[in-house]
Amino acid sequence: MTLRNLRIFLAVADCGSMSEAAKKMHIAQPSVSGTIGEIEDQYGVRLFERLGRRLYITPTGRQLSEYARHILSMYDAMEQQLKNADETDMLRIGATVTVGTCILGGVLQRYISETHNQSPQVVVDNTRVIENMLLKSELDVGIIEGRITSPDLVTQFMMNDPLALVCARDKNPFGTKKSVHLADLENVPFILREKGSGTRAVFENAMPNFKEQWVCNNSEAILRGVEMGFGVTVISRRLAQERLQAGTLTEIRVVDAPLERQFSIVWHKNKYLGSSMQQFISTCAQYGKVFGGK
Repeated sequence: MTLRNLRIFLAVADCGSMSEAAKKMHIAQPSVSGTIGEIEDQYGVRLFERLGRRLYITPTGRQLSEYARHILSMYDAMEQQLKNADETDMLRIGATVTVGTCILGGVLQRYISETHNQSPQVVVDNTRVIENMLLKSELDVGIIEGRITSPDLVTQFMMNDPLALVCARDKNPFGTKKSVHLADLENVPFILREKGSGTRAVFENAMPNFKEQWVCNNSEAILRGVEMGFGVTVISRRLAQERLQAGTLTEIRVVDAPLERQFSIVWHKNKYLGSSMQQFISTCAQYGKVFGGK
């Protein structure tokens, strides 16, 4: 029994005539009668009674018609779903903590507004976790801070993210200095992100020797600890902006180390870029052009 056989059978059942079914299916009448005879012979049943010039469906035929309609309906729904899978499947997006805190909401609002697609699933974690999830195909695309190490992942620049060395306004370990050198930082207690964080990687690359006071995987906890005078930190200026404007934190310029990193869009090199993926990547790139300097 094939799907074609079921469609021909239903056409005959609905039309009550082999010739009318043939016209409806745009096939020759012998093909229709041959198909009905093939089904009847295969299962040893009679699907239609032939009385005069009319066909009358038998109880067995009515049973088959119920199954056939259900089977063909499910099959057609499956085909429609597969043909439109790229539009209906939910994107799985990974973002690092700074990205998730500062820009992801704006990116997603723009993406949903422009495409009318459903809101993606989101995972927010550090760079190493997002990288591993992309490699395992647990995510479709990521926006990360810091460097990707796997050659199997494609990275595309999105925007720059300036970092800032900040301390409490009333507990500045550098006294009245507004700028310092890297050498001045070696004995200052730092509150930093955990290993695997893009922010920490940039800082460690610039300054391999430092005094680690706290380790936090939460940016708000870091800023609060710095605000209370437990140490200084290097963090995205975007995250510290409100406290800098309020005056509870002070930024210290590092003369001999430009503290800046990039946000990048990342996906697996073998990933199929359907329309939803392409639209999201395009939205990220456009967002970066508009807000990259802020």
